[in-house]
Amino acid sequence: MPDPVWPVELSLRFSELVIIISLMIAGLKIGLNYTWKEWKTPLRLLVFTMPLYMGVIFSVSYFLLDFGGSISLLLASVLAPTDPALASEIQLNEKQSDAKKSVGVKFNLTAEAGLNDGLAFPFVYLAILWSSNANFGFDTWMEWIGYYVIYKIVVGTLIGIFIGFLYSWCTKNLSDERGKIIHHEFVAIALTLIAYSIAEMANSYGFLSVFFAGLFAHYHMHTHNITMHSEPGLKFITNLEKVLIVFWIVFFGGSIMAGILNFISIPMIVFSILLVLVIRPVLGYVSLFKTSLTRKKKMAVSFLGVRGIGSVFYLTYAFKNGSFGENYQLYSIVSLVILFSIILHGVTAKRILIKI
Repeated sequence: MPDPVWPVELSLRFSELVIIISLMIAGLKIGLNYTWKEWKTPLRLLVFTMPLYMGVIFSVSYFLLDFGGSISLLLASVLAPTDPALASEIQLNEKQSDAKKSVGVKFNLTAEAGLNDGLAFPFVYLAILWSSNANFGFDTWMEWIGYYVIYKIVVGTLIGIFIGFLYSWCTKNLSDERGKIIHHEFVAIALTLIAYSIAEMANSYGFLSVFFAGLFAHYHMHTHNITMHSEPGLKFITNLEKVLIVFWIVFFGGSIMAGILNFISIPMIVFSILLVLVIRPVLGYVSLFKTSLTRKKKMAVSFLGVRGIGSVFYLTYAFKNGSFGENYQLYSIVSLVILFSIILHGVTAKRILIKI
């Protein structure tokens, strides 16, 4: 039987790989064909839903479940982002064009998943700093705001834009003959790893870098209305993502069968179920209240906040870099939320999309 508690290093690296591939896919599918007005809707999910969701998790964890402050904040940060990998089936199916772009449920879920992984990271770092500093004072707050929020977000975004633009410029200026000999299938993998590694070497957020590299990989095709000689291998990297997810699901299932849920209590079970079934849908719907989406689409976007591999990465990253101790209850809560999300959203997602 596998060890019920995930091996930190293995879980960290494998989940990291799956997430960055998923973020590249999200960026490539969205591209630059959406206007600022169309981006406002998914940004509401980031600006309103995610902080409110984190606030609810922190409050319940701290005041009702008797977790410490840093652990409560970690749990809130870990469960905040919508998963870009497990949610791939309810995201955009292909590269979007100006003429045939989706502005409904799939676009909003894809954009949310692409952005919120990078934007949840500052709060994971805040929990790590809190766990390692008994005297959490003004200097620590300034360090967090200046370095972990502003610097890492801005630099990660700019690196991603530069890598995507550079790829687009290079392929635009290739001759037809040279353009045809590019190995299309592996281009998206290369873009993913290059953007992520450069951003990480610059101590910025690689998740944001990968997503924006995918967005800007079609820059010249969008701005110059031309057909590129070669396009990133979207189909290949999507199939690779699915293969990796299968391995992760087997790994996760082994952890469930081995007893990862044995450390949880009845109040934690109720809380975990409410997070997926009630809290995310309600907060999501409130955030989308005055948007142009129909009522059914607002309900669908709010309900389909899938939790998954991203939570595993953040939790293992925090345990490796922070001072949280061996808190097996966090493993149990996160596992239960992921399990319930897989079952509930897996059964309902396609039926919901068909009906709207």
